[in-house]
Amino acid sequence: MKLIAHRGWAAGAGENTLAAFRRAAADGRISGVEFDVRRDPASERLLVSHDPPQAGVATLALDEALGFLAGTRLELLAEVKEPGIAPAVIDALVEAGVAERSVVFGFADVARTFPWAAPRPVRLGAILVHPWTMGRFIAAHRPDVISLGWDGRAWTRLAFRAWWLPLGSPAQRYGRPAIVGIVRRKKDLDWLARRNVHAAVADMDAIVDALPPPS
Repeated sequence: MKLIAHRGWAAGAGENTLAAFRRAAADGRISGVEFDVRRDPASERLLVSHDPPQAGVATLALDEALGFLAGTRLELLAEVKEPGIAPAVIDALVEAGVAERSVVFGFADVARTFPWAAPRPVRLGAILVHPWTMGRFIAAHRPDVISLGWDGRAWTRLAFRAWWLPLGSPAQRYGRPAIVGIVRRKKDLDWLARRNVHAAVADMDAIVDALPPPS
């Protein structure tokens, strides 16, 4: 199972920054990074940011991030946070020469606006909060990757396990690799590793000390 660093390394201070990406690139246990993309309404530039950019606050530009990431071995999971910018994000990944190791994905309401019918130089995916919608979404859009999981509330983690056990993985049911997150406990990472999950997105600060040392 591949390990993907959430927001470059972990949510919180330092997320979605070059420093986070450098840290992930230096850790041989990490296969890729997940990061968020928005458009700056003032400049129209694509930015690496989970929340809407604030005036006067320095935010990493997507082209600068990709300039660094192109020189790494990392796989890239670009979460598009707003409708209408996916084509520009895809173009940026292609221009940076990282398209073959990239996935562009988003929550279902945003992912429905992706260019599903166009040629796909990158893999496209969707975050499906409600697993019972998976079959309909796959039939309508034929995503390359499915992302699902839980949030910080303990009951959502239990609900995910209860759903997963009788139904099995999207890889088994639909022929799509599953990316699951957000992992903040080593025991959850171990549970996923036993269930044919393609990759897990994790807050590395929460689990890194529990992982085997880099080889």
